[in-house]
Amino acid sequence: MVAINKNAMSPQRKRTLDAINLREPDRVPVALWGTVEGYQNLRKGLGMEYNDYARNYRTGSTTWTTDVAFELDLAEKLDLDFVRISVGPPGGSPGFRPVEEGDFPFDLDVKPSGDEEVNVDEWGVIRKFTPHENGSYYEMIGYPLFNATSAPLEEGLKILEEYPWPDPYDDSCFQDSPIPGMDMATYCKYVREETPFAMMGQAGRGGLFEQAKYMVGYAKIFSDFIEAPEFLEALLVKLTDLEIAFNKAMIDRMGEYIDWIRVSPEDLASEKTAFLSLKMFERQLIPHYHRACIETKEYFLKKNPNGKIQFHSCGAIPTSFMEGLLRGKVSNGDACVDGFDPVQPKAARHSGPRSKKLMLGDRMFFYGGIDVQETLPWGSEEDVRKEVRQRIWELGQGGGYLLSSSHRLEHDVPAENTLAMIDEARQYGVYPLPEEPPEGADVGEDLPEMQR
Repeated sequence: MVAINKNAMSPQRKRTLDAINLREPDRVPVALWGTVEGYQNLRKGLGMEYNDYARNYRTGSTTWTTDVAFELDLAEKLDLDFVRISVGPPGGSPGFRPVEEGDFPFDLDVKPSGDEEVNVDEWGVIRKFTPHENGSYYEMIGYPLFNATSAPLEEGLKILEEYPWPDPYDDSCFQDSPIPGMDMATYCKYVREETPFAMMGQAGRGGLFEQAKYMVGYAKIFSDFIEAPEFLEALLVKLTDLEIAFNKAMIDRMGEYIDWIRVSPEDLASEKTAFLSLKMFERQLIPHYHRACIETKEYFLKKNPNGKIQFHSCGAIPTSFMEGLLRGKVSNGDACVDGFDPVQPKAARHSGPRSKKLMLGDRMFFYGGIDVQETLPWGSEEDVRKEVRQRIWELGQGGGYLLSSSHRLEHDVPAENTLAMIDEARQYGVYPLPEEPPEGADVGEDLPEMQR
């Protein structure tokens, strides 16, 4: 790894910081993220050494799959601009622990067969390891608080109080890093002082509405908004407390080395519409998002006075939801949320990339945007290049765009398409950007002023 002058800012880090501060950089910054199998596939396609056994990779906290931090040799080879780092799960990586049928503490939604691998994550959610082609995911089959929402309120609240929640301050969350033998704090210091890359950090599983789904069940959560609002409120308070604590634990150890933090990974919408009405979102979720983001950002600014917060939601999240998030303010008057990912191009147009830029681009940066559902895995290299040009034109005007895939790179994305994405971003994404839209770009005609 090439060392940098500690008193100078590298071009990679400068262009990234320009983008997240809504300034036009020299060119659009680029980075990657992916599943373990997607990462293996990329290294293999690039002719780089890789570990055949996916579970030997250091992963972050648990979700439907496992994220892996892209190692610095790959970031250097591809001349990326920033890297991502996720705090590990309590108990260490990986967060999925084998569990036998006799040890299930509750009834399962799906009964596994005798030869299927069953795991429990750090939150107590039971999962079935589900391999497919050259990838895998962890299917949720048991929700630890499923029955608590239907119990009498006093009993349900007691279950919440006594539940064995994960410990955000568990030292094992911070013991390992992408460099063997180096803890996370030392690794982040190394990235900041000895490499040219900017860095985004994420702590814990995160998510409030999303993690609540995992705890009580995907079907149950929606009825709970109406049938068990007191229990749901108590659950969201607890999850918010944990989100803040996970973020503070990360900030305590390496906040001065991280440029921005990704919080509350959520799925608030399908590709066509939001899962909740605006009224329910405002009444039952926004207060918790505001508290989580405000307390995290206030704490972060003490370590990094220029630190930013990035919020995630898949799907067609309405502009009105985003406006609600932006109403949360920290003590200096800034919004508690500064950026948004993953900007899915397959989401409904009213919530697509161009709409988001036109409605919110003067207040938020955007991360992602290149379709991982069809274009990257199945398209030609020219299809990828065409979409890169479209997305940069739609999102990059005035700065505020960090280009990456619209979700994790998986095992089915050819390395050639990843390389085409990066190369086209370097060629087309030089500022000032072209004024004329490229073929197929959404110029924003006929988009309503506000989508609800």
